[in-house]
Amino acid sequence: MSATSTNLVAGFDYGTSHCAIALTTAPSPRSEIDIRLAPLENGEPLIPSTLYAPKADFELELGDDAALDMTTQSYRDLRFGQTALDAYLRDPTEGYFVKSPKSFLGAPGLSEQVKERFISIVAAMMANVKSAADQAAGVPVEKVVIGRPVNFQGAEGLAENQQALTMLVAAAREAGFEETAFLYEPMAAAFDYEASLDREQRVLVVDIGGGTTDCSFVRVGPDRRSVRNREADVLGHSGERLGGNDYDQMLALKALMPSFGMGDRLRSGLPIANGYFVDAVSTNDVNAQQRFFNRATGERFEEIWREAVNPERFVRLIRLREGRATYRLLREAEQAKIGLSAAKEASAGLDFVEPGLQVACSRQDLATSAERLLEHLAGLIRETRIQGGCEPDAVYLTGGMARSQVVRGHLAKVCGDLPLIDSDHFTSVTRGLTIWAGRIFSD
Repeated sequence: MSATSTNLVAGFDYGTSHCAIALTTAPSPRSEIDIRLAPLENGEPLIPSTLYAPKADFELELGDDAALDMTTQSYRDLRFGQTALDAYLRDPTEGYFVKSPKSFLGAPGLSEQVKERFISIVAAMMANVKSAADQAAGVPVEKVVIGRPVNFQGAEGLAENQQALTMLVAAAREAGFEETAFLYEPMAAAFDYEASLDREQRVLVVDIGGGTTDCSFVRVGPDRRSVRNREADVLGHSGERLGGNDYDQMLALKALMPSFGMGDRLRSGLPIANGYFVDAVSTNDVNAQQRFFNRATGERFEEIWREAVNPERFVRLIRLREGRATYRLLREAEQAKIGLSAAKEASAGLDFVEPGLQVACSRQDLATSAERLLEHLAGLIRETRIQGGCEPDAVYLTGGMARSQVVRGHLAKVCGDLPLIDSDHFTSVTRGLTIWAGRIFSD
């Protein structure tokens, strides 16, 4: 790829679970589009959406005295991706770790101070990705199309969507991008699919990512690839903030939390409130994590431990809180979930809570815990098909959660005889964003 800073453009998938960025030149050729994924970590095109920093430079304590102080704009002391996760796993209490900040951007009720904190976090992660892209290109990347879900928060939350987009624009500008545009992530996947077609189709794109599930019903085909305004080809959209993280949380509640005392009773006969366990696994909910780590919760846990019928189980929840290991717990749930795509049983290693503690998880546990999420998925697909007013020719699947056997089994029931076509689940959106960048940034 030969490019200058004036004709180089990028597609940036700033995802809940992973980030990826790809480069092309504008205007892009009509047929064969030269797209190059930039290596982001250890030569790979994907980097986990995680950040770690020493407390001395970057603090956000999820307690009563929550405060963020970012004293360096060079980000030289920050760690990203797997390196950030490794630093966190070595000692969860030593530094500050954040995963999937995209999940927070559409949250209602954020103060201006909190918004600025998240803009700084996102900007740091974007700057790290941009630096790698600049190095791969040999020139600065200035123009970028960033993927966005149909809805960041809830259903049709217009104010929340605008809030999230405003924060992303501010973060992208702080990271060094000069021109920013957005495209629905399932639309991007549709453009990736379109690049391989030799005839027109109506495709229903189902994108089940880490933080959101989105559907787009789109008319695609080789004669449409050079068209810059595709509004007439969009037959329907729907989306909700339910994704892979939610499947992790539901599996953790179903399979792991009973080992921490969920479902147990006090000696008085009253049950231990489920809310404590829900807050523990809700790592993408700022308010839930604040409640779990605040001082009052710690004091109440000591009372529950003394009153519990099975204190040996509840003490594990105390250790989880004291070790600030909620992200680590969800990571084990996620790894078990991934394992259940290939096997009917998997094990979650919880020795960071108690030496030798292993908890078995089954594919049936995942299916049972995900029932509500699968119902929402079916509802989004029905809504999008109704909007389209016709039947799709195929269903194009993208996003990591679309590989799950539990999800695929449900999709087969919902979609009937429609062919289910797999994308490259982790880079199809990035490629589609880059195709669109080459199109809209051309003169």
